[in-house]
Formats: sequence, structure tokens, C-alpha cells
Amino acid sequence: MRHGAKPTIRDVAVTAGVSLTTVSYVLSGRSGGTTRISQATQDRVHAAVRDLGYVANRAARGMRRGRTELVAVAVADLEQPLDRALATVLAAILPEHGYQAVILLGGGWRQYMLSGGADGVIRLGVAATAEDAAVMAELAGRGVAQVLITDDAGAGGPAAGSGVPAEYDVVTAGTDGPEVVARRAAAALLGRLRV
Repeated sequence: MRHGAKPTIRDVAVTAGVSLTTVSYVLSGRSGGTTRISQATQDRVHAAVRDLGYVANRAARGMRRGRTELVAVAVADLEQPLDRALATVLAAILPEHGYQAVILLGGGWRQYMLSGGADGVIRLGVAATAEDAAVMAELAGRGVAQVLITDDAGAGGPAAGSGVPAEYDVVTAGTDGPEVVARRAAAALLGRLRV
């Protein structure tokens, strides 16, 4: 390893005395295919990771897998108690399912999502502008998972002329608490991500 350089997976393999494939299997939690990786080997890999201070490159892993393992949570205003509570609960729920939440304020979600920043987006509130609706339609065309959370109890689902294409789900808050609403939105999004 070069002085001052970040340790790589190759450095971990050399330090642990194992192959790159073995390190990959151990760090991903996979079993090693048809070959079982002994506990002693796993312990050596984990010790090398700790000793070197190795941190996996999420972007590189995402490129290999074809996904980011990120979900954008687009919030208009964190000063709104319901929006803040929903964002907080979603940020706690999504990691339980292998996704990290990225909280985006205002209209910045559009460019972030169009650039492939996340595998899916949960928006708080319905499409307010023609630009929002156009971006949502483009993302739907790309197969990006999308869920809208709205406090409009009459918005039960996409309707003609509503600006909400049928390619994503609408979750209504109604009188339910943030925990219930966030769990329903996360379940809807995860269902779309697994399709």
C-alpha cells in the first residue's frame, strides 16, 4: 500500500493472505459459493479490514451491481413537523432493508434523480409543478421506483389529470402517524425496487 493512499480490497487480500474473491465473499456476507470459507479465514479478513482501516467504496460496488443502494427522500421543507418526522423515520427504516436514505430539500431532487443518484425516491407531497410531473414521468419511463406521500386523503391513487402517473404509488397520510405512513411508503418502494 502506498503511503497516504486509501487501502484497497487488494491490500486487504494481501494482508489477510487470501484471494480477492475470498475478501469479496467475506465482506459481502456471501457464503463463498460451493467452497465454505472457514471462520479463521473470515476472522483474518475482518482483522485486516480493521488494521488497514479499509472502507468499501459504495459507488464502485453500486456500479458493479447496477444499483446505488440509496433511496432519495425528497422533502420540500424540514420545518414542517410531518415532513421532518417522515424523513426521520424513513432514514431509520431504509437501512433495515439494505438502503441508505439521502434527504434532499426543495427541487434539488430532480437533478439528483435524473443523474442516477439513487435507486428510488420517496417524495413528500404530490407533483406541484409541470417540471415535477415531467421529471416523475421520465423517471417512471426509466423504471425508477417512486412513491409519493400526500396528506390529501382523497388522493388514494393515481388518477387521470392528477399529474400522478400510474407508474408509481401514492401513500396517503390521512390521520395515521408518521411511523405508520413511513412504513407503508417504504414497503411500497421496496416492492417496486424488487420487481
